Amino acid sequence: MNLEIVYSKNADRFLSENANRITESEVDDLIVRAVKKILKIEEAAMDIKALKGEYRGYFRIRKGKIRIVFSLKRNEISVAFIRAIDFRKDVYK
Repeated sequence: MNLEIVYSKNADRFLSENANRITESEVDDLIVRAVKKILKIEEAAMDIKALKGEYRGYFRIRKGKIRIVFSLKRNEISVAFIRAIDFRKDVYK
């Protein structure tokens, strides 16, 4: 599986401001595990959910109070675009 992970400007900003809570490598690992679960490559015990409404086509990963919102485009190389990383109360604004 070829996977490219792309971060939005807001996601990069959150990671730089909250490096003590979650790192980019942790997010990358969560995204890889989530994509494998979505594509049914392997089973992973993690909290992932397909979103509805204006976020239709996006998925959400929950890690404690932090939420990671991303979309997945599947071609020869799959691309996971991380739209937002933020705390539960602020991520959907």
